[in-house]
Amino acid sequence: MALEEVQKMSTQGGQGQGSAPKKVLPWARSKQLERDLEHVNREIYRRNLELAQTNKILALLQAIDGLVLNADDALGLLATKLAQEVVKAGYPFVMIMGHDSSERTELEPFGWAVSEELPKPTTLVMQKLRLKTNLPWFKSKQSLKFVNLEGLTNAQLAHYCRCTDAEAAAVRKVLDLKAVCCIKLSARQQLVGVMVVGFAKQQQGALGEFEQMLFARLSEAVGIAIDHKMLLEENERVVGQLERSNRKLRMLDRTKDDFISMASHQLRTPLTSVKGYVSMVLDGDAGKLNELQTKLLTQSFVSAQRMVYLISDLLNVSRLRTGKFVMEPVPCNLANVIGEEIAQLTETAKSRDLTLEYHKPPHFPTYMFDETKLRQVIMNFVDNAVYYTPSGGHITINLVETPASIEFTVVDDGIGVPRGEQHHLFTKFYRAHNAKRARPDGTGLGLFMAKKVIIAQGGAVLFRSQQGKGSMFGFTFAKSKLQLVPVTDKEPS
Repeated sequence: MALEEVQKMSTQGGQGQGSAPKKVLPWARSKQLERDLEHVNREIYRRNLELAQTNKILALLQAIDGLVLNADDALGLLATKLAQEVVKAGYPFVMIMGHDSSERTELEPFGWAVSEELPKPTTLVMQKLRLKTNLPWFKSKQSLKFVNLEGLTNAQLAHYCRCTDAEAAAVRKVLDLKAVCCIKLSARQQLVGVMVVGFAKQQQGALGEFEQMLFARLSEAVGIAIDHKMLLEENERVVGQLERSNRKLRMLDRTKDDFISMASHQLRTPLTSVKGYVSMVLDGDAGKLNELQTKLLTQSFVSAQRMVYLISDLLNVSRLRTGKFVMEPVPCNLANVIGEEIAQLTETAKSRDLTLEYHKPPHFPTYMFDETKLRQVIMNFVDNAVYYTPSGGHITINLVETPASIEFTVVDDGIGVPRGEQHHLFTKFYRAHNAKRARPDGTGLGLFMAKKVIIAQGGAVLFRSQQGKGSMFGFTFAKSKLQLVPVTDKEPS
């Protein structure tokens, strides 16, 4: 209440009673002013203290953010720098502890810092300290744990820190701490470690309001910093492992390709001889054959031809790696080429009770293709349809010419390709699990090379499948990308 109001009320009260007004003595006014001034000073001091404490917290958090964003330090060095920043805030000892695996039941020191007033303990002693995570505090919701060290014996301290009594005594002697506060460090709603802050002076009871607020902020900031660094180091370890694995896989892949190339070259010459001699016998150069002999030799010739295609696929895989895989286009009547390849599989289809139907167009233009490689593609598509279609099934081969494109398809009602495996189907050495059961001797190279050959000549692969209902494989070429061969009198029909 202001002095003027007090004086006014005193005057009015006196007049109401018919007495003379009372005057406020000068010494009373002086005392009131002193009390008001003391109250204002206390309020200013309190607010300045709050402001100083807030600035202290903000400065510390800013320093922590700077360490996280700008440093490429290892986890141990980052933890040491974080501890040093907290020591600068006025605490004699700070240690940050954590673990690199969620399966571990103990926290180990990541880094620590000691103020200049205290002697520094040896690294060997500090690194032996551990903090057991099976203590009741870790299971509680409390984020802070204040411990009065003067009430603990060396044996009790050694029990909590998982060290010997002598090591606990050595640490206490060097640091001479009266109490510590253990602060849980959290990130992503998980415990990532503990920060231990030491006090060199006797604390009156528990922590003050400022320490509680400061340590609560540090719990989140330091926890995020440690978690961020641990994630980065874990990512670096994983990336390093992947790089090493990739190098080994590339080396193995090169070794495998080299072996395939060498083996294919060695197999090609004798296989060519086998195929040539069988062909000569079928042509009657070694005498007349009966029906059974012709059938058996025909099957042998088809198998030899299939082996030739397989060797060509293996060689082409090697050429792809070395950059020697090139197209060699020649005039090619696709309708006739398809018919010739299908003829080699007619007997095989009959033996498996399959209907093999080719819708050959009566007239088809001649284009420039790499005929040898395209024959491999056609044989692969039709051969797969024969082997993966159960007895009694149907296989339809279509060659269609439109004003803008030509399209070749092989449609069957066989086992189909599982939906979850279709995106792998044209990769090297991959085979669907149901295909492995139906044909264990496959290599997984046919479709891989077929796609390479088709795309290298400017075409596109056609494919659709449904497990248990059949598949369609084929290719299409835009006429605008093909070179048409003019018709002559010698052009085959």
